[in-house]
Amino acid sequence: MASAVKRTRYRTPGVVNGSLAYDLDALERRLEQPEIYAPPKKKSSAEVIAKAHEHTKAMVRTAETVSATAVLGFTALTVMLVLLVFCCIELTALSNSVVSMQKELSALQAEQVTLQAQYDQAFDLAKVKAAAEEAGMVLPSDSQLYYIDISLPDSAEVFTGGETGAWRQRLESLGQVIQTAVEYFR
Repeated sequence: MASAVKRTRYRTPGVVNGSLAYDLDALERRLEQPEIYAPPKKKSSAEVIAKAHEHTKAMVRTAETVSATAVLGFTALTVMLVLLVFCCIELTALSNSVVSMQKELSALQAEQVTLQAQYDQAFDLAKVKAAAEEAGMVLPSDSQLYYIDISLPDSAEVFTGGETGAWRQRLESLGQVIQTAVEYFR
């Protein structure tokens, strides 16, 4: 049965297939491979300089073109930032304006209170009555009071003497009616 098992050996260096206990000369095989454990070669100065030149050539980047979309995007971003700054400036100015108007409103409200107090003092009924009595004014008696009934509709009649006045009044009233009609239809 042991002969039926096929063992595969990988040739990858440093890989152990199974246990090292069964492969006693594995370490010797590793040391014999020159590509892994070869001592470093001494390089001449010309080789070092050539390798340094190759390294610097590889580091030089070729000039790349800037995409028009990127330029357009950065331009749009710059415009938006400038507009944002202007909006912030305008917002600050409006805020300052609101604060100054609120201060002015509170000052005007305080002034309104003082003026209302002065107005109330100026039209104090007791003072008005005292001033009227000092001036010699008295309340009217019942015989001096007249009451007018205004429940009737408004009407007025103007009488003039003579017949020529009546014709003149009729013509004037007719002229007023015509003038009113003309103004109404304009």
